[in-house]
Amino acid sequence: MGGWIYRIVLWLALPWLFIDSLRRAGNAPSSDRIWLAQWGRLSPRLPTGAIWLHAVSLGEVRAARPLVDALRQRWPGYPLIISTTTETGAQAARALGVQHFYAPFDYAFVQRGVFRRLRPRLLILLETELWPNWLHVAEKHEVPVALVNARLSDRSFTRYRRWGGRLLRDTLGRIRLICTQSAVDRERFTVLMPPTGRSRVQDCGNIKYDVPLPVVVPWSAGERPVWLAASTHPGEEVAVLAAHQLVLAQMPDALLVLVPRHPQRAEAIEALIAESGLTGLCGTDAIQITPGIQVFLLAQTGVLMRFFASIPVVFMGGSLVPIGGHNPIEPALFGRAVLTGPQTKNFRAIYQQLADRHAMRAVTDAVELSAAVLSMWQAPGEWAVAGERARMVVVENRGATLRILAALDDVLSAESSVGN
Repeated sequence: MGGWIYRIVLWLALPWLFIDSLRRAGNAPSSDRIWLAQWGRLSPRLPTGAIWLHAVSLGEVRAARPLVDALRQRWPGYPLIISTTTETGAQAARALGVQHFYAPFDYAFVQRGVFRRLRPRLLILLETELWPNWLHVAEKHEVPVALVNARLSDRSFTRYRRWGGRLLRDTLGRIRLICTQSAVDRERFTVLMPPTGRSRVQDCGNIKYDVPLPVVVPWSAGERPVWLAASTHPGEEVAVLAAHQLVLAQMPDALLVLVPRHPQRAEAIEALIAESGLTGLCGTDAIQITPGIQVFLLAQTGVLMRFFASIPVVFMGGSLVPIGGHNPIEPALFGRAVLTGPQTKNFRAIYQQLADRHAMRAVTDAVELSAAVLSMWQAPGEWAVAGERARMVVVENRGATLRILAALDDVLSAESSVGN
């Protein structure tokens, strides 16, 4: 894609983005509401000269927690700020105690205003945030940019190779450091980079493995057999509920804990539960479940760890629909092997490692999902052993945060020597 095509697309999208920014502001908590935030309006509380970390959404912010802690410890003299694209990501950033703002839209005039106001010391982008104007303006303001925990799916890599062209090469060439999640990702970024920048690409591993084991309050449904469907998406709940109906046919006292990725969809999911003929209860906390409840719908973010710790049978959503799956490392921290659908491209390398160690099980539809759930309950010892293998995959792959920190140290040291 040429730069002029990208600019045309941006200007065509301007009316929709303007309306979207108003919608986001209206949905934000009143204490954090800033109208037209994505157009460069920033809170006066945001410091200058900070390390700026950008994480798109909830999953990226959660994964970034070890890096956030490490940055604070390594450079305590630099303030840390986080930008996100979504409100769920914003909530997670605030929960970390870090000042937050919404990422600016990729218009050069917007980015220039943000960089003039913030004057960041370093910009760290998580995963695959490649915005041409953002990086161009960063270069003009002499702000080094690092892309960490970087990954490229099969589809993205093919698309970038075919359509990226000069715009992509110029954008990647402005990045001072790329730390990839795996050797495959390193090879892909190296292919896309200009020849002069290929030495900047390093395989540092996946920071998601470095998430610490949290302390959680145990939850229990008593003696009832329970399974968890975590981070589900539209179109997926129908299959999960159908699977639960098949489970109930053999185990009438079974309970499904259903946690959608986006809690604001709770009302629509309640309707699906009613249509399926199941008895459901929607709550925002782990309340006591009465024996007649067949589905507990949890409409709350930030609580999954408690359920991963308490429920041995876990299905990870976003995998029976073309979303790309969700992070299986969090349940693995508690010794949980997971059930998953076939759509796992977002965590390709992680799921492959789990599969190689027989620490997960793939299903394709409601029938296979119900059969898998029942088999887990019938052979809990075998599933517990698989869960321990999943936990060891996490343990053996830790250390990415320290490698990323060392690479960032080199970037900041180089900038300091240039400034002197």
